[in-house]
Amino acid sequence: MRIIETDINDFPSVNLNESKIELANEIINYINPIFSHEYNKKIREIKDLKKSLSEKKEKIKNNKIELENLLKIFSKKDKESQLIRKMGKLIQTGLIQESMKNEMSVMLKSFENMEEEKITSYLNEVMRLVSQKFAKT
Repeated sequence: MRIIETDINDFPSVNLNESKIELANEIINYINPIFSHEYNKKIREIKDLKKSLSEKKEKIKNNKIELENLLKIFSKKDKESQLIRKMGKLIQTGLIQESMKNEMSVMLKSFENMEEEKITSYLNEVMRLVSQKFAKT
């Protein structure tokens, strides 16, 4: 290959700094849409992740409330079953008189409408009666 030397410069030597600035601007103008597209894509991803996170937090909050309600119901049912067992023990041992059996059956039917504190007080009263009767014998 033959190289021919000429007096024509590849770039103007007078405005070298301006040529660099123009070249840099052309590169930026070429690359800027690529970066802005990727940037917007990342922003959308972040917004979607934040939205998903807030939805999941709301779902967790609702599940927590539901579980707390179920725990309250379970606690009430557990105390009801303890009370029924203790009353059954009283009936089996013959410590309850015949007149009390009707009252107990009415109370057992009304468990669904009673508050947990009332059931707890009945349970404590039955436990006190059982412990008193067994302490005497």
